[in-house]
Amino acid sequence: MDIYKTYKDDVKNIAGRYYKAYKYKILSFEDLEQTIWYILMCALSKFDGRGEQRNFVLLFIKQKLISILKNNRRPPYCTDTPFTCLYFDYLSADDENTKYYREMHGEYE
Repeated sequence: MDIYKTYKDDVKNIAGRYYKAYKYKILSFEDLEQTIWYILMCALSKFDGRGEQRNFVLLFIKQKLISILKNNRRPPYCTDTPFTCLYFDYLSADDENTKYYREMHGEYE
C-alpha cells in the first residue's frame, strides 16, 4: 500500500502525458495505467540500491514506455505472454478478399 501512495500521482501524470501523445495506439487509459504499474513493479524489483529509488523507477518507466509505444515492443519480462496496452491488427483467415486467405488456400497473386 505504501508503494501505491508513493507513486500514484506519478503514474497518473505519466499515463496522462503518454495517452495524449499516443491515444491512437492505446486501447484505453486504464490499460496504459495498468501497464505503467506493471513496469513500476519491474523497476522496483530491478533496483539494486544505488542512487535514488524514485529517480530510477521514473526513468525505467519512461524508457520502457517509449520502447512499447514507439517501437511496438512488449512490456519487460513478457516474452511469452500476450500482454500489451496497444491496439493490434486482427487478420481473419476466413476473409476471402485478403492476400493471406489466398496464400493459405493456394491462390497466389
